[in-house]
Amino acid sequence: MIWRKTKCETAQPLPWVGLMDPDEASVPRSAVTPGDRLERLSASARGWHTIQMAVLGFIGICGILRTTSSSAPRAVQWLAGALAVAALAVACMAIFTVGRVAYPVGDALDGDRAAVGAADRLRSGIRLTVIALILAVVAALSGWWPSPAGNSAVAVTGTTGQAWCGPLVSGPADAISVRTASGIISVPAQAIAQVSPVGRCP
Repeated sequence: MIWRKTKCETAQPLPWVGLMDPDEASVPRSAVTPGDRLERLSASARGWHTIQMAVLGFIGICGILRTTSSSAPRAVQWLAGALAVAALAVACMAIFTVGRVAYPVGDALDGDRAAVGAADRLRSGIRLTVIALILAVVAALSGWWPSPAGNSAVAVTGTTGQAWCGPLVSGPADAISVRTASGIISVPAQAIAQVSPVGRCP
């Protein structure tokens, strides 16, 4: 008698057979709940609050710098002041927006809609923080406005009480020469009682 192999005897087992426990399919996989997502967003928002406070302090420093004298034109100074005020307003709005996520109120809704809304508010608050920082940096750049060359003036007072004011110019070696409204005046060194720099001649 001759035995022949049937198809059932030569069939190979499928690769996924035996890889999964029969009871494993009935066990639900752990998923991130909306409450967990809200907690993570709240923790991230509290971290961003620290950065926002640093930005707010930088804007305050820019405001203090605005009170000092600057060689920038008047229009540039007004523009820098407006940008500093705008940066402060945007920063306050950003802090409020992120604060709603970091410290949610008690009547906040739970669920997917609350998580999506919190994520959107956090993104908006981060964008506002970046905008406030950019405005503050642009406002602070006016403090480094270059001073016009050749406009430094000095006040020269003679021993007789007479005074001259104007920018220094080249002149004799034993005298100080200044350009006044009446022309170039050279005062001998022995006739000078005091020399002091001034921002502007009267």
